[in-house]
Amino acid sequence: MVTMRMDGSSGQTSDATPAQRPSASPLSRSVKTSERIAAALVEEVIRKGLGPGDRLPNEAAMVEQFGVGRGSLREALRILEIHGLISLKSGPGGGPTVLAVDPCNVGRTFSLYLSLRRATIQELIETRIFLEPMVARMAAENPDPQARLQLEHALQIEASTPTGDMRYIDAANEFHYVISSMTGNNVLNLVATALKELYTTKVVSGGIARNTTSESIRDEHRLIGQAILDGNADQAERLMREHMQKYLGHMHEREPSFTCSPITWG
Repeated sequence: MVTMRMDGSSGQTSDATPAQRPSASPLSRSVKTSERIAAALVEEVIRKGLGPGDRLPNEAAMVEQFGVGRGSLREALRILEIHGLISLKSGPGGGPTVLAVDPCNVGRTFSLYLSLRRATIQELIETRIFLEPMVARMAAENPDPQARLQLEHALQIEASTPTGDMRYIDAANEFHYVISSMTGNNVLNLVATALKELYTTKVVSGGIARNTTSESIRDEHRLIGQAILDGNADQAERLMREHMQKYLGHMHEREPSFTCSPITWG
């Protein structure tokens, strides 16, 4: 059978049916070949149900599969690697391996565009104040037992970590991360966790966290968490809003120059 290759030329293919062959999304012809291949590989990962640790075919097999040169294929794999979707290892036993979707990578990419828009830490905080109360409400309305177990565990870790221990900041951050993954809405989960990761990266790497973390944060988290576990959506939303507004006040008071600073890429 003759078909069009990804580089636009015609050539012989195997007798595999369309359902057996990966196909690129309907992209514009102006899109580079490497981007078409990257899109086709993403679709293949989804279609085959591949997960973290699963291997993609080797280079020779993919060159044959897509009917493209090694340069275009390698550029496609590099695109996926940059976006944190695969890892590439050389040598025996190496090759492309599927990675889990990491909100950290989403946040890092987001920071590039926010830096170009000259967005500030203040605007990032305001966005989280807007989102997180609704996240807490939806988490309280989500009956998923596994998510609730994760929240209970996060609360236990935070309660058992001394306030003076730097791991306490990590435990407090984990509380927000867990709640941001509990809404039951995949889009909101990813947006909320990515913004949380972006903010935490700036606060921790800048040494701001120790100065802005109040001793009362443990009790506030416990009350919010309990409201979520009790399924009390109204209370969870109200407590989270109060908590975020209080935190913003601490930030303005103790680190005013930081809140006005621009978001940087990375």
